Amino acid sequence: MRKIAFISLGCDKNLVDTEVALGKLLSRGYNFFSSPEEAEILILNTCAFIEEACRETEAWIEKLSFLKEAHPPKKLLVMGCYAQRWGRKKGFVYPAVDYWVGVNDFPSLVDILEDKFPGKYFLDSPPFLYHHETERILSTPSHYAYLKIAEGCNHHCSFCLIPSIRGSLRSRTMESIEKEALNLVSQGVKEIILVAQDLSSYGLDLYHQRMLSPLLRRLDEILPSGVWLRLLYFSPEGLDDEFIKTMRDSSHLVKYLDIPLQHVDSTILQKMRRPSSIEKIREKLEKLRECVPGIFLRTTFLVGFPGEDEEAFQRLVDFVEDFRFERMGAFVYSEPPDTPSAFLYPKVEEKVKQERYKALMKVQEKVMGKFHSSLVGRELEVIVDEAQRGNGVTNFWGRTYGDAPEVDGNISFSSRRNKLKRGEIVKVKVTESSSYELKGEKI
Repeated sequence: MRKIAFISLGCDKNLVDTEVALGKLLSRGYNFFSSPEEAEILILNTCAFIEEACRETEAWIEKLSFLKEAHPPKKLLVMGCYAQRWGRKKGFVYPAVDYWVGVNDFPSLVDILEDKFPGKYFLDSPPFLYHHETERILSTPSHYAYLKIAEGCNHHCSFCLIPSIRGSLRSRTMESIEKEALNLVSQGVKEIILVAQDLSSYGLDLYHQRMLSPLLRRLDEILPSGVWLRLLYFSPEGLDDEFIKTMRDSSHLVKYLDIPLQHVDSTILQKMRRPSSIEKIREKLEKLRECVPGIFLRTTFLVGFPGEDEEAFQRLVDFVEDFRFERMGAFVYSEPPDTPSAFLYPKVEEKVKQERYKALMKVQEKVMGKFHSSLVGRELEVIVDEAQRGNGVTNFWGRTYGDAPEVDGNISFSSRRNKLKRGEIVKVKVTESSSYELKGEKI
């Protein structure tokens, strides 16, 4: 059985694991099929970060289980965060699953599939961290790729399962990251997106100090011109003067920072076990805006956390209205079992959570509408994602430097030059805007 189909759920860090697993399988003679119906082996890489992700995972397990039973003989392997967290408890619920493979065990996929190890559960291997020589097959569009510089997290937010699933912080060496970055560029990648559970903690375990800024300066030196660097998942604690200066002076780092705050009310932040001085965080963010003009700041908030009363929620709304993040997302708090927050009270009713989520996103929609209106007439750097030709006209879609793939929006634009390539970075003048869309013309 050599025909595999791979379904990858969850975040970009999980996608890197999928790409590493694909690399190992294809190097051992397995063949990839996009259609699960045609495959002999069904592999599902899963997420378990929030309740919605667990439901999506379970829906896929049920779908693939049905497919397996309807078209024997097939094998079904479930890997990733859901397998690590729930594998042993859910094995009897999903008897069609042949193998449950944890976040540190997937490098042994080939041996597991070839039954070189007995059993059904593979969840106990030592921590795994890939490096530049690890086989990897990119699954993203050819012009951008994710580069995972660390695994795990040393923070212990009361609502988060990541440390219990992924383990403590494990940083890759700077040399390994540099070599992988150059390898990605040699494959035609024009946008390298650095990811980790917390980028700002990079190096604390390996070098005993924060080393993200030195890493970025080193990448600045070795990468050719015309390549973007983007940062996702940055903790407020790492927002120091050295980092701000590095971002200001970098020739490759786009003016964009994803920095999840989760909330602004000090009592809620204390319950979350997050940095509780929003005033200090705001000072740092304002300094970043001052030193790096034109920066797009992205954040994420969690609404409906235990103890969030009307006053706490209103503080959050007021902050969003006043600070005006260029990009923002929000989640409704779900009750993750086996986390400290599951034992916090008072609980917020589900109906109230949903109402607050909608209210917060409505506020951000107005903020985005005003911000996008201010961009009309401005010239922005845009990376070309795709083109669509029809009726003698070519329309292009891309992303401004302030938009990350998947999580942010895009800009549609016209061009007199009909053969722009994916990954080409061009100047586009914004001509129209709405809260979540931009239109423009290539200059």
